[in-house]
Amino acid sequence: MFLKGIGIASHPPVLIPEIGQGRENEAEKTSRGLRDLALKVAEIKPKTIVCITPHGNVFRDGVAVVYEHQITGNLEKFGNDSVTMEKECDMGLLDELNSAFAKNQCHTIFLTQTTAADYEIELSLDHGVFVPLYFIDKYYRDYKIVHISIGELSLIELYQMGAVIREAIEARGADAMILVSADLSHALKEEGPYHYNPLGALFDENIVKGIEDKDYYSILTIPHQVYEPAAQCGLRPIIMGLGAVDGIETESQVFSYEGPFGVGYLSGYIGLEKGKVPSLIDRYEKDKVISYKERRSSEGPVAALARATINSWVQRGRKLNFDQYKDQVDIDPEVLKDLQTKQAGVFVSLHKKGELRGCIGTTGPVTENCAQEIIRNAIEAASYDPRFLPVEDAELMDLEIKVDILGEAERVEGLADLDAQKYGVIVEKDLHRGLLLPALEGVNTPEEQVTIAKSKAGIPEEETDFILHRFEVERHQ
Repeated sequence: MFLKGIGIASHPPVLIPEIGQGRENEAEKTSRGLRDLALKVAEIKPKTIVCITPHGNVFRDGVAVVYEHQITGNLEKFGNDSVTMEKECDMGLLDELNSAFAKNQCHTIFLTQTTAADYEIELSLDHGVFVPLYFIDKYYRDYKIVHISIGELSLIELYQMGAVIREAIEARGADAMILVSADLSHALKEEGPYHYNPLGALFDENIVKGIEDKDYYSILTIPHQVYEPAAQCGLRPIIMGLGAVDGIETESQVFSYEGPFGVGYLSGYIGLEKGKVPSLIDRYEKDKVISYKERRSSEGPVAALARATINSWVQRGRKLNFDQYKDQVDIDPEVLKDLQTKQAGVFVSLHKKGELRGCIGTTGPVTENCAQEIIRNAIEAASYDPRFLPVEDAELMDLEIKVDILGEAERVEGLADLDAQKYGVIVEKDLHRGLLLPALEGVNTPEEQVTIAKSKAGIPEEETDFILHRFEVERHQ
């Protein structure tokens, strides 16, 4: 095989003496780990290093690949612009990647100086690539690079894209390795860059142990409820790297792990063996079917209506006909009566693996009944939420669907009349209006509710003269 291995490297600029000014000595274990990785690279002597970074030009809806002959960078953002680097890009592998990503319908953008100018962004070696290559260059320099910035896609999409990267490397026919740039939790200490969160250490332990034990599935399926509070930047690059060895027997080493500045620093290496192992993509797909069946079996008729609407719209491009639908499913007569006679505002929220995938709603009724309100807003949430690309057929089985039917709003005088778990809030000022549903993850106080609702409405945070309403919801999920 032409893919020789996956290097995993942290990227703290403080490790570079011109930046650290002595503080690099506080992370000596990490420096040694990066040295060990660099020595491994020198042993392999790859012609190309495919660098996957969580920084640089990160897009919500796709992976960004630099498509230029050369790329340069420095550490000016970290206080010293005298430390510079220039790398030649492997245009042959870039062309293979472009072809492979297109063939596999991957969401990517290949950035040239022209397209970067159109997006008003810069093409440069970000510190996620710069720092690991700084250590590698001490022992080995005879390589070109490919610079890839992760996108905010699902973990399984990124894992599958890693497999496509391997496909392109093999088609290119020259020895290459993948360098994964990955800092772990930034919430290990109160004095770190983020507030301390006990899930930070749990996240890091899961990653380190998963690599040591070659239990890559535990990394691919780590819950959003764990990795989001951990305030990490390395999971998605690691997932892409692991995807490149899907179905292949590996050997793994963790050179070092520590968190001296409240951030988890990991360095390691995954080598490829001759044997094969079952594909984690196949296992993931089987588990997805099981999970989907369990979810459907526990889904009430209201959420089921929203799901049927989305399936019909995404798969066939047709709006669900409720009169036909109600005759084909078993709906409790009282629920059916409410759906056909009650009018109310409705919010439909979609989540995928714990992450928001779409949410659209109406604060008051705009259709003849709740059934039509649900159908209308389910289609809107799946296809017309401006924050996301439309839901695709392949995503349908991953969706978790929540329907909130809003009660009548009542005006209140202040925060004392609110309860973040029981009541949603509406904040109004002149023509500005912002709504927030109750019992949202991470929103624990009325103060937080009102602050977010004001932000959504475009009302300045310091504004105190506004109208406040509260409402209850009937939640179906």
